[in-house]
Amino acid sequence: MYGQLVEEFDGQRVVDYESEESWEGPGVAYRVREEYDDETSIDERLQSLGNQPGSQQLTALIVGAWGGACEGNDAKEIVSQLAAAAPQLPSLRAIFFGEMTYEECEISWINQTDVSPLLRAFPRLETLRIRGGNGLSFSRVQHAALRELAIETGGLSRSTLRELFLCEFPALEHLELLLGEPNYGFDGGVEDLQPLLSGRLYPQLKYLGLMNSEIANDIAAVVVNSPIVERLETLDLSMGNLDTEGVRSLHALAGQPNLKQLIISHHYASEQDLQALTKAVSCRVVAEDRQEPEDEWRPILHAE
Repeated sequence: MYGQLVEEFDGQRVVDYESEESWEGPGVAYRVREEYDDETSIDERLQSLGNQPGSQQLTALIVGAWGGACEGNDAKEIVSQLAAAAPQLPSLRAIFFGEMTYEECEISWINQTDVSPLLRAFPRLETLRIRGGNGLSFSRVQHAALRELAIETGGLSRSTLRELFLCEFPALEHLELLLGEPNYGFDGGVEDLQPLLSGRLYPQLKYLGLMNSEIANDIAAVVVNSPIVERLETLDLSMGNLDTEGVRSLHALAGQPNLKQLIISHHYASEQDLQALTKAVSCRVVAEDRQEPEDEWRPILHAE
């Protein structure tokens, strides 16, 4: 997942934007980033991109590695620069912010910032994907159009969760939270997910991903009886350390008529456990990438 840069985003082919010679019109998703010793900054590339004919129709943008990202430089200036470019890019509906491979910067080394200025600057935004959880924050914001939000981390702090749950996203249908583990920033528990699980937030939510979690068994035990699950079409607990205990908890989903898909790929359950789960629930079960525990240790998929 983090070994290479994406080739498609928001249903469009991705093109690296380096200069005006990279411009292919607004029908592709452009990536702006800085490589080591690059003489052109992301800000300069954003300005150049915004000056191209047809840039006002551009709908998808990826912001990759910024200067010094793996040396501790955070994303504050990049957020400000992208927000400032909003008048030249008024049609943006999808942003992937912080796309970096592990060779550019490990996911738990990416230093983020308050990303709410992006939501305020781009009122048409429907998809926001963020990679990296260090310093990530959300000043309280309301956004009427956002439908898909994904936060990819090796460790998401409870303070970030609290800030996120204070935001108002009435159109949100798809939420992915890669929670991570304590060595890389996760300091919460299932109690910190209660505002979400209560069903009071995000009334249109259909896809919930509580993923890449070291407390996958605890989440499974709680989510099956939570109000939110009654309106979900997909529950995604993949990438974590779910084992026999967690899989058995998921049998309680048997009575959920709206649930169409349960994803638990990258798990530590036995074939017998999976067969029993498949028989117990009426939805489709996706349980690929079975892992063998290392002694008592059950690593999640993405930590460092």
